[in-house]
Amino acid sequence: MSRLWIRRTSVLQGLLTLCIFAQTQAQEAPVPSTVAPVAPAIVVIDGKVLPSDFLNILGQQTKALWRKWYRDPPPTPSTDRLKVAFTLGILIGDSYLKLQAGDAQKFKDNNQELLAYCKVLGLSEKVTPEVMAEGKMAETEDWNALKGKVNDIRQLIAKLLKEQRDEDISLLVELGMWMRLLEISSSLVINDPEMQNKTLCIGSSLLLNDMMASYEKLTEPTRLDPSIAQLGKVLQHLQKTFSDPSVVTTMDQVQMTSEKIKHVLEKASQ
Repeated sequence: MSRLWIRRTSVLQGLLTLCIFAQTQAQEAPVPSTVAPVAPAIVVIDGKVLPSDFLNILGQQTKALWRKWYRDPPPTPSTDRLKVAFTLGILIGDSYLKLQAGDAQKFKDNNQELLAYCKVLGLSEKVTPEVMAEGKMAETEDWNALKGKVNDIRQLIAKLLKEQRDEDISLLVELGMWMRLLEISSSLVINDPEMQNKTLCIGSSLLLNDMMASYEKLTEPTRLDPSIAQLGKVLQHLQKTFSDPSVVTTMDQVQMTSEKIKHVLEKASQ
């Protein structure tokens, strides 16, 4: 059962993740500025697109300077399991960022924070050996193997929470991870106003739809929590803003997206 659940999760994430390379090239006159540029098509093969692949796509669109987007370490974990879960997701997002940056020491530092948050959720016994193995891969700069390991640990955390019947916690971990990655993507687009496909600030409308669907699966008491309710409002607003893929994304929309995402992440850290 657990193996089937992991596969379903992996396939769903692949179907909902994001954009890669096929861009049509017309041989005709330039496209008028009122028409949206052709965005990279969503290409998914057997559910194998990962968050790290999303960051790869971003890195191919602009000079990313990944280390510029590091965040300060989170505060000591609180007793609020909802905030702990969301922050754990942010830390998983930071694992992908530091993997992308090729920064072994910061990757290992982030792992220590990640384990502290896993402990609060009762996950440390089974997660710690995997995280330690991950740290050794970082030390030897085996980045290709580490990419798979980061995703394996993400899936392991989701599986363990499912077994504990912590469905809301599992959903919040995944939402926290993607909100962190969208904070990075929106910051990258702001940093490069010439980037053609500005919609990459939210990955894709498909991703937003999935995130909104995950939010709506949360139980009512969780959705009524002030910080979680704010997350829902932001997702709803972004989903509406980027609902029509034929409309050109403006820098004002990218700036708004970045500000709203940052606000949600700041609330989660208080």
